[in-house]
Parts: sequence; C-alpha cells; structure tokens
Amino acid sequence: MIQLAKDGLLVMNSNGNIDTSSLGYQYTIQTTTQIRDRVIDQVFYEVPFARLIPLDVGLGAWMEDIKTNTVFNLAGDFFDGVSSLNSSNAQMPVVEVGTAPITAKIASWSMAYNYTIAEVNKALASNNWDIIESKMKALKKRWDLGLQQVAFMGDPRNTADFPGLFTNQVSTIDTATIPVLISSMNPSQFATFVASLLESYFSNSNQTRLPDTFLMGFKDWLGLVTPVSATYPNVSMINYLLDAFRAATGNPNFVIAPVAYLDATNQFNVSQLGGVQRYALYRNDPEVVKMDLPVDFLLNPAGTQNNWQWQAVAFGQYTGAVPYRVAELEYFDLP
Repeated sequence: MIQLAKDGLLVMNSNGNIDTSSLGYQYTIQTTTQIRDRVIDQVFYEVPFARLIPLDVGLGAWMEDIKTNTVFNLAGDFFDGVSSLNSSNAQMPVVEVGTAPITAKIASWSMAYNYTIAEVNKALASNNWDIIESKMKALKKRWDLGLQQVAFMGDPRNTADFPGLFTNQVSTIDTATIPVLISSMNPSQFATFVASLLESYFSNSNQTRLPDTFLMGFKDWLGLVTPVSATYPNVSMINYLLDAFRAATGNPNFVIAPVAYLDATNQFNVSQLGGVQRYALYRNDPEVVKMDLPVDFLLNPAGTQNNWQWQAVAFGQYTGAVPYRVAELEYFDLP
C-alpha cells in the first residue's frame, strides 16, 4: 500500500521515485487531508513513428503474411533500338522484366485486463480514481509502446521476420563516415562528414536517388545546438546540417530528427543493436520501407461468467518495418 506521511508526502524510494512495491488502494489520511479530484498518469518516451515510417492500415487483415512483388528490368539497352531502315527483316530488340516477392510476416496480438466488483468499489471509495478506465488506458498504452518498439527495433525474439527501421539485416552498414559523435567533431571533422554522408548514400543507392531523412540519437541531437566553430558562433551545427542537406538534395523538407532508440547506452537500445551508436539515412517512402497494421487496436467489451470477475480483450495485427528498396536505407555506426 502507499502510506502518506504526516506532511502529506508520498513514501518514495531513495531516488525520489514512487515505491511501486507498495502500490495499492489503502493509504493513511487525516481529518484535514484533501484528496485531489484528479490523478497524475505515468509518462513514457513516445515518438510519432508513423511520421518517420510509412504505415499502411487495414491491408491483409487476418492473413499470415503480405507479399509485395518487386519488378526488375533484366535485359534490353536503349542503343539496341538504333536500327537501319535497310534492316526491316531483322529481329526486333526487346526488353525483359522479372519479379521477385518480398514477404512481410504478420503477427497477431491479444492482451486483456481483468477486474472484480470488489476492485471497482474499492477504487470508487477514493472518489477520484476509475480503475477500469486506468486499465483500459494501460492496455492501449501497451499496444502503442509495443508498436513503437517494433517499428524502430523490431521484435527482439525474431528480428529476421519482424525487423525494425534500425535493425534490418540487409541494409549496408557504414563504419567509416561517422568516426565520432557528430556533436563532438572538430570543424575539420565536421566538414569532412558533411561532404561524405550524402555521397556515401548516393553511391550505396547505385547513383539513383538521394535521401530525405536523417535520424540520430538524442545524445548527439542535443549537442548539435553548439556553434560549428568559434569563427561562426551564430551558426549552430544542426542549422548548418539542415541547410547543407536541403541544398544538396534540392529538398526543402529534408528532415533531421532524434530518436532515442539510436543512442548506444539507454533503456531502448536493446540487444538488437548491442549497444552500438547508430544513424539511419533513408527515403521516407512506402516503396523503400513500410510497416503494416492489418488490424489496428480493437477492444472488446468486458464479459463475465459469474458477474463478479470481468475480463476485456484487445487484439490487433502488425508487421515489422520491412525494407523493400534496401539500397535506399543505409546505416552509419560508430566504429
């Protein structure tokens, strides 16, 4: 249970966090204790991943997987079509194409919350807490945070079938272009990095297209507010990068953004990256990488067999962030 001290402060751990081992309904109050008519919810790190990863909702509901055909030109050259008017009986040159399917595996998910009549009435006694609402919100939050982890890091139990934006096993990993944190580079290192990053991507994509999104960890992002050099104290590193990449790609909407999962040492960088500081450069395009939600979060009404214990089940389906044009998603790891 949570106990209230005489001064009204919650009993907490030595680090100032609430002691979760003592959570419950009962706490001590005095005749002069006011119970506030609102509660404070727990907060989590959340990022709107659908802005960074194309998301398709509703396709392939209740299927086991989604196959997408990729089409390739196999033969034929433009100059083969140059012909002489005197060779009318010659065989006409042709083009050839072929297809190869890429499979996105679909995972089916379900989770429930339970409550009893006793729990509801105990919560009502506090006059400011709806335990059913709290459990419903907790269940939806579990879905949201789970999808977020899959979107960026994949399923830790099966990254091969359910990769994340940062953890697919087929993208190129460059360990030379970014030798240290960008925010810690000296002016010479920074200039070399700016000149090399897009060139590395363009070469990796077979000189076809340029990227439009560059993602990095928060540790580096927050350090980019510093000036490029003492010579230009009014120009921050982040503004210089944005201006340079937008100019070089011809895209005024080029995005540089932080994602905590990319930091080498934090609670999000789980075993898939093994503590590696990673950067991701790619095109935010459904033909490059895409995640599917065949069935978005649905919550059934609570049911009971005995009118005392109740249970409500939520369910949904999802895929990983599957790469389709692998050459247009490149990773940069610190060596």
